[in-house]
Amino acid sequence: MRIIAGKYRGVSIPSPKEEIVKPTLDRIKENIFNIIQFLIPDSICLDLFCGSGALGLECLSRGAKEVEFVDNNKNNLLVLKNFLDKLKAENFFLRTSDYYEALKNYKESNKKFDLIFIDPPYNSDLAEIAIQKILRFNILSENGTIVWEHPASYDNIKFKSKIKDSRIYGKVQIDFLSK
Repeated sequence: MRIIAGKYRGVSIPSPKEEIVKPTLDRIKENIFNIIQFLIPDSICLDLFCGSGALGLECLSRGAKEVEFVDNNKNNLLVLKNFLDKLKAENFFLRTSDYYEALKNYKESNKKFDLIFIDPPYNSDLAEIAIQKILRFNILSENGTIVWEHPASYDNIKFKSKIKDSRIYGKVQIDFLSK
């Protein structure tokens, strides 16, 4: 797993040793970033359920103004923090938190994000709940995009009206949602 483009291009991303972390494959990540590349410069990004932080790292490398990484696993964030320190990266925030608590805090502080990445464990309904809260709490900027990775077999009918683009890569589907 590596950073594909930008300032940190080609740098290998350390992966947390947790078996529950399933980093987005480089091939899929490359396709995602080909689609959203023009949304990244000067954007404020949220990598929710960040795991290794691969998606947020790609944004930092490509000129995002700020990236927030949220994960409830302290070990994941420790590996990520050490890596960011090694890169001498700036303009990032790490939050060891349950996703719901993090979203509530963003609502209370009136924080808005231009790009939000959602890639929770596949065998849960966390993504649906997170997307509902993001929309209800109004933390997606007016022209913002949610990038949601889920199994291609998943029925995403609840959000059909919000999906502006959708791509399938084998058993993985990426949906791009807007307000």
